[in-house]
Order: sequence, then structure tokens, then C-alpha cells
Amino acid sequence: MRWIKAKTLTVHWHDDNQPVYSCDLQQDKVEGFRRLATAGGDGNVRIWRLIYGREDNDDKESVSSVEYLSTLAKHTQAVNCVRFDTTGEYLASGGDDGVVLIWRLLSEGGVVPEFGQDDDDIKESWIQKITCRCNTSEIYDICWSPDSKYILAGSMDNTVRLFETATGKQVATIGDHSHYVQGVAWDPQNEFVVSQSADRTICVNRVTTSTTGEISVKNMAKLSRLELRNSGDGNKRTIALYHNETLQSFFRRMAFSPDGNILATPAGIFKSSDDSPESHTVYLYGRGSLSQAPIAHLPGLKKPAVAVRFSPVKLDLVPGLPNEGVFSLPYRMLLAVATQDSVVIYDTQQTGPLALVTNIHYAIITDLTWSSDGKTLIVASADGFCSSVGIDV
Repeated sequence: MRWIKAKTLTVHWHDDNQPVYSCDLQQDKVEGFRRLATAGGDGNVRIWRLIYGREDNDDKESVSSVEYLSTLAKHTQAVNCVRFDTTGEYLASGGDDGVVLIWRLLSEGGVVPEFGQDDDDIKESWIQKITCRCNTSEIYDICWSPDSKYILAGSMDNTVRLFETATGKQVATIGDHSHYVQGVAWDPQNEFVVSQSADRTICVNRVTTSTTGEISVKNMAKLSRLELRNSGDGNKRTIALYHNETLQSFFRRMAFSPDGNILATPAGIFKSSDDSPESHTVYLYGRGSLSQAPIAHLPGLKKPAVAVRFSPVKLDLVPGLPNEGVFSLPYRMLLAVATQDSVVIYDTQQTGPLALVTNIHYAIITDLTWSSDGKTLIVASADGFCSSVGIDV
């Protein structure tokens, strides 16, 4: 890694300094710039433009500030998650009011303020296209299918729901968990959906589509425990893979790698043996063994991990550096891990952390998102601010 630069962006993100619960970057530049969506405890979704500038008289491009573009104000309670679809044309938001709203940028007609909205600073308008309802149960996490035809929503009623984005119709329900669902992920190869809950489990479901176009999901595995090394007395012992419901976080945001070969899950706890102390970790699963025990775990975390996100870019292997990782890939990928108070960046070519970013927020970190070129990482926090991390690898 040639350089890394972190900066807290001190702007008025949401009303009354309410927490920023989620953030997501539009993966393709539209109209020549990159949009950032944020979700706030004030019940609003806000759209921002990233402004890049040269700092410290060097030639390193990093985010210097953001420009306010629009407020999406249809939610009635806190918004917990925002996600652009893969095309960048649509944005989905889910929150405590139990709905997932799908938005589209109004490309014609200029700025159209909401009724009763007095905001002279609005530079673009987004219209609500579809509403997906979750029976008034709070929604903690959402994700799009790779083809943008469906949205997965994890809820406080222990349920995962699958919605058709063209109509808002609920087409499937997954009731595998016994506690709040705090993270969901959809396989980029469109074969699996995975959820993570405060019940200390992850559930893996296979997705299939019939000849008539109807989608269905079938449970493959529910993983909750890891077998310890033999303690010497001949008895097999196991430990829970994940923290219980007392973990101080609303979210356990999991993620697949962009190639779909790796699933990373936060909130992990690890013991190497019966007598060793517990440590915080992120568990990694291989695509071919999603129904089995994790194949690796990430060291170096001082606090519990609450969210993970892979960079969308596949990087060339570093010449002369042996491939220490458990994945024999012809390229390497970066994984950002948000713990309660820091961000740790890992590289699939090596086992240890690549970089550590600390002291950027005063409250718990809630979400993180990469730019499409893998050079910018945005971090959201319950302190009401977002930070940018510039990376050159």
C-alpha cells in the first residue's frame, strides 16, 4: 500500500446531528460525478456529491468535501440502510417504519420540491417508484439481487423477506432465525442469499427460478458453532461462532466478495483452544463450502466487527509477495472491516491486516462503502458524521 489518508467530513449530514446509520456510493459515475447516499436517524435519506481535491501540495487525490444535492423524505422513522442497485439508476432505503422504498432520479423536469418542503439548496429530485412493506417490523439491512429484480430485507421480527422490485410484491419469506436479522447478502453469481442474526447464526439459502420465472429459496445450512481443537481429554468441544444479542450494535452487515468466492461475516468470536482467551474476528467462508465451517478468520481486531465490505476492484498480485492467504486466486481483493471504533483493511494475498484507521469517530461505526475504483472508502457513524479514507494500493 503506497498511501492511505483519512479525514472526517464535518458537514451537517442529518437534522439535529442524528446518527448516520448507513451509507452507499453509486458505483458508476453519472453525469461525471459520484453520488453518496446516507441514511439518518432523522428519517431522511440524503444525496451528496463527492468533491475531490489535492491536499498537502502533493499529487494524491482524496475526498476533500461533499456537496449537498437532495433530501428524500418519505420515511416516517429512522432509516437504517441505503443501497444503490448495480446500475446506479435506482436507490433503495429501509428503516424503522417497516418499508423499503425504491427511488429513481428525476432526469427530466429539473428540481421538483416535495410538498411543504422549503429547501433552496436542492439540486436534484428523486421520485419514489415502489414501496415494499414488511408488516410494520423495523428493517435493519437490505441488499439488491445482482440483476436488480429483487430486494432482500432483514427485519426485527426475525424474518428475511424477498421483494420484487418492479411491483413491490413480497415473493418469498425466510423464517430461519429466532432473533433480529441484522445483516443480509446476495451472492453476485445469483445462487445464494445469506442472513445473519442476533441469534448467533448465519443462514444460507439457495435461490432458484422456475421456468415460469417464479423465484424460490431453500435453506441449505444454519451455522452457529465451531469445533475446538482437541483439548487432550478426548472430548469434543464447540464454541459459538458469533456474539449474542448483547452486542452493542444494530447491525451485522455481511458481504460477498465481488467474484462471489468469499463470504465475510462480522461479529465473530474465536478461540484457538479450550484454554485460550476469546478474540474478536471476521469469519470467511468459501463459495464451495458455505454450508460448512468457516475456512478462515481474520486476526487483529480489538473490538467486535459490525460491518464488512469488499472493494469492487480485483487487483494484481504483489510481485515477490508469497500468497499467505487461504484463497489461491490469480488476483487479490481488499476487505474493509468496521469494528465499533475503527476500520481495518485486509488483503486476500496476506493473512494480517494491511491498514488500520482509528480515532475518526466518537461513537460506534455503522456502515462503510467503497467507490467503484477502489480508491475511496466512506465510513458512517452514530456520531452523526461520515469520514473518507483515500487508498492507493
